[in-house]
This record gives sequence, structure tokens and C-alpha cells, in this order.
Amino acid sequence: LVSGVCAEEFNLETATAAAQKGDAKAQYYLARCYAHGNGVQQDYTKAAEHLRQAAGQGYAYAQTDLAALYTKGLGVKTDFQEAFKWYQKAAEQGDPLAQHGLGIAFFNGRGVAKDLNEAKKWWLKSAQQNQVEAQNDLGQLYFQGAAGGTNRVSDYEAAARWLRKAAEQGYVDSMNNLGFLYEHGFGVKKDYPEAVKWYRAAAENGNAKAQGNLGTLYEEGNGVPHDFVQAYVWFKLSASQGDPIGKHYVGDYLANERLTPGELNKAEKMVADFLARQAKTKIGPSK
Repeated sequence: LVSGVCAEEFNLETATAAAQKGDAKAQYYLARCYAHGNGVQQDYTKAAEHLRQAAGQGYAYAQTDLAALYTKGLGVKTDFQEAFKWYQKAAEQGDPLAQHGLGIAFFNGRGVAKDLNEAKKWWLKSAQQNQVEAQNDLGQLYFQGAAGGTNRVSDYEAAARWLRKAAEQGYVDSMNNLGFLYEHGFGVKKDYPEAVKWYRAAAENGNAKAQGNLGTLYEEGNGVPHDFVQAYVWFKLSASQGDPIGKHYVGDYLANERLTPGELNKAEKMVADFLARQAKTKIGPSK
């Protein structure tokens, strides 16, 4: 549950009393406490109960979070139609997370008929409020050519514009996606150093695809010096997260002895050091 901010004027005692009197903000506060286990034992069923009370009073943040519970089946039975209903109510009140969720529903056809133009419409509303996931999804929609409907005409410049907005806010998937555009010249002038910049930013934040992409640039010497050791390091890091491309290249390097024993030892140490730093700083793996 990530919508909104808990009202600071409440604590468990005051929120409970206010919620019993029908205060929607207090009901939402309690819902978040139960969802996150803050001061109480985590209980999604109770969280859903409080969210339902607040959502029924038109409280947008509660509507968004209730939709998320129905989408994920937390505290309630998974019900995409019910999720759609609550996302729609909150989205129409302008909540950017709900608008993003509504766009996902239209994109996937969950709880509503699939409609890419509606997905685009709601992602655009969310993205214009600086919601990074919507900016990333909208950028990919433009790249895939789905945003125009059945004719599927790509708009690479629009894709680059929205992906850059999310990447500059630190959204890791967008960093990798923007790097791809610079590597191949989609919507921007081909620029290997710029591709390296964005791939590295995503790779160092644990994005498996970006790690594999950066490995490829080192192997080919595009935007960086040709370096099999560095290439192997990034392929191995990508492979460690299960990425099939990373696994393929690691297998190829080992099978064909592309590194000397000394180089391989050096590369493996660099991998181990990176993973140790990652664990220490709790860098999350890619999605």
C-alpha cells in the first residue's frame, strides 16, 4: 500500500476512536497500520476492512489501496473487476497512482475490456503528475507502437521524452530503456557513451537487463574500451539474477576460455565485491 500519507495527527488510540465515528482519514490510517504491521500485528484482512470503510466515503487514497489489495489478493479474494471499480473512482478524483493502475487494467484487459487507447489516456494523466511508473509504461507504449491503436505506429521521440523524465527521477527500468534508445538511435541520435551512462546507472542499481546490456557494450567496445573482463563481470551479475542473456554469455565465456585464469579470478572477485556492496546497501534486484 503506497497511496497517500498517514495523517500525522493520529496515533493508534486516537485513530481507532475517530474511525469508529466514521472519520475516513482515521480509517485509512488504521488500514495502513494493519497493512504494514505498524504498532499492530500485520493483518491484510483488517486493512481491507478499514480501506473499504474509507473508500466508501470517497476517500481517494483508500480507494487506490483497496484496488491494489483486490489486484494482489491481499486480505481479500483477487477480483480484477472490483479492483477496476476502485481504481476508476480514485483515478477520476485525480490520484496518479490510481490513474496508473487503471491504465494497467486497460492495457492487460483485467476487469475491463482491453483498450490500449484508454491505457494511454490514463497513463498520460498519471505521467503528467510525475508518476514515474506511468512515465515508463507510457514511454514503452509509444516505443511499441501500441499508443496509436490498431495501426501500431511507433513514436520513438515521445518514447524517449517520457523515459527520460522517469530516468532522471531515478527510475531504474527507465534508465535501462533510455540506454537502449541511445544504443540503437530510437527517438534520439545514436550515442554509445550516453547509452553506457544510462545502462551503468541502472546496472549499478541492480537491473539485470542493464547489466547484460552494459556487458555487451564492453564486449564490443562501444562507448567504452573493449574489455572482456568487464564484459564478463556484468554478464555474470546479470546471470546471477537469472537473466537468460547473461547466462548465455557467461556459459560462452567459460566454455571457450575467453579469459585467462588470472583474468577470470579477477572478474569473479569483482563480481563478489559488487554483490557484497549490493547486500550491504540493500540494492534491489531488477523486476
